[in-house]
Amino acid sequence: MKNVALGALAGLGMVLTLASPAVAADNSFELAAGPASAYGTYDRMMSIPERPVPPVKVQGTLAMNSRNRCGVVQIAANGPADGLVWHTLTSLCGPGKTNFNTTSALLWGGAEPDLRVCAGATVRRAERGGNCDVHTRATAG
Repeated sequence: MKNVALGALAGLGMVLTLASPAVAADNSFELAAGPASAYGTYDRMMSIPERPVPPVKVQGTLAMNSRNRCGVVQIAANGPADGLVWHTLTSLCGPGKTNFNTTSALLWGGAEPDLRVCAGATVRRAERGGNCDVHTRATAG
């Protein structure tokens, strides 16, 4: 009888362990601007002097749900005279999905670059940034 009770407790412990979600840092993002949405992960990479890597890695998916609209995913970078410029990672016009993957340097002052999804009538209009949702990361410390 003792073995049956111990077996039941062990089984219950295994079920509870499998049902508990793993605790991890939330490195995911979800953005939406009009018919455009983007989702994925934004990670801080570790580097060693012998093999340096860019400190930021972003990967995800751009999805569009409109026939006559376009969407872009852009990441911020240092521009001339300490301003910001937006580099387009991917674009899509019409319904569908496309994946993107990039690495990036930190901005001046050690801030992680913002990521945004924008929508417009054309790719060029979406890139201007009139209708956007921005994912902002905290300053590195």
